[in-house]
Amino acid sequence: MRPPFDCKYKQLRQIFKGKNQQKISSFINKHKGLLTTNLENSFSGELIEKLALETGFVKRKSKLNGNRFLELLMFNCQQDKLQSLDCLTDDLESEHGESISKQGLDARFNPQAVLFLKNILSNMLSKQLENNLNCNGKSIFTSCRLRDSSKFGLPKEYSGVYKGYGGATRASLISIQYEFDLISGNQIDLQLTSGCRNDQQDSKESIDNINKGDLLIRDLGYVTSTYLKTVIKEDAYFLNRLPSQISVFESKDAGKEIDFGKVYKKMKKYNLPYIEQDVLVGKKAQIPCRLVIYINDIKTYKSRMQRTQKNTKSISCKVSKKQKERALLDTFITNANPESIKPESVKNIYSLRWQIELVFKVWKSLCKIDKVKKVKIYRFECMLLARMIWILANWKVFQLLNKWFVENIKDKTISIWKFFKYATRNYDKLRKAIFQKNDITEWLFLLINISERKLFRETKKGDMSHFQKIKLI
Repeated sequence: MRPPFDCKYKQLRQIFKGKNQQKISSFINKHKGLLTTNLENSFSGELIEKLALETGFVKRKSKLNGNRFLELLMFNCQQDKLQSLDCLTDDLESEHGESISKQGLDARFNPQAVLFLKNILSNMLSKQLENNLNCNGKSIFTSCRLRDSSKFGLPKEYSGVYKGYGGATRASLISIQYEFDLISGNQIDLQLTSGCRNDQQDSKESIDNINKGDLLIRDLGYVTSTYLKTVIKEDAYFLNRLPSQISVFESKDAGKEIDFGKVYKKMKKYNLPYIEQDVLVGKKAQIPCRLVIYINDIKTYKSRMQRTQKNTKSISCKVSKKQKERALLDTFITNANPESIKPESVKNIYSLRWQIELVFKVWKSLCKIDKVKKVKIYRFECMLLARMIWILANWKVFQLLNKWFVENIKDKTISIWKFFKYATRNYDKLRKAIFQKNDITEWLFLLINISERKLFRETKKGDMSHFQKIKLI
């Protein structure tokens, strides 16, 4: 039976009786200040109005100031909202008793409004929770950074700002480049760019914020010689799949290329679960690193071959023998030593990268960021930015709940998917906490109880849990 969210919080306390309640209350009293301070730093009325003035969104006293505009968009961007001008004006009147015409509201969607929301988003990224969840005190890594991009199509009328790859269906695309730290949960970067800007270009342009001790896990598209060299230069660490087009050479003989066909036969003959060796990556770059190799299962091999055949067919080529041999193997490269990342753990640690894919799935399936109707481009950008601000605000709550799990629930973490599914249904709780300055004690008490019973991450039988994988870092 679904808990009666509309009843008073004190009544809800009676539903969740048990010996754990005192521990929850103690945790909330200890840590709620961390969340409230962070939300205040991001959404204080003075800060919002200051940004509104600085960007030119507010020039004189108006019914729709910076705070009301932000609140209006943040909490009318859910999937059950029409996002029509009528819907927005109705919300403004019901929440604040202010009446504004549709035409007047539409005029407020302008370049200054876009810049105003971008600055709020940028400020949020700079105000992070001090929330280190590293479960392995001996780790040399100060962070575990996941970076990837997600693209979706836009009306062709937006192609002047968000360029696609051409053609009627892909004339306009937007790409969201996103990076967060898996250990602390903090967001590091979020950018909205044209869809035609690829990951390799982003990899070259985002290397300035790599810090000593970072562990960076990224998709194949980000692996360039510039990226790998920069990571090594900054005393940071990478863990990546090895792109099939990159040549690999023996570390003791730079002219001798690794024969992956022989490696596969050796592993099959001696039934080796994995092999590792020091190598030089790139014919010209000759970057020193560790190569760790696993044998692919048949399903993965066939899937890779289908993609390879499709790609080679599009450029009128045939699949080479080398490509077939590489497809039989799962190959990873890292500059971390075997004590920090054990060879038998490489595949499980790299699989943590799928957490960012899950984030994108949440954004699209639950938060509906890719559901776009044709409106003037400034209104589209404002609604998208407001969605991202709403997501990041909820992420701060998610971090606190995850901290509870790490400290108190053995081998379990909170599910990103389940949390945001709950958040989209109960978005009014966050609205009251941010803009009405409601005390969040009872709300957090409810959230922790619900998350323990319903919002935890489930693991398939035989698989390592997310918590167990993080402990490998």
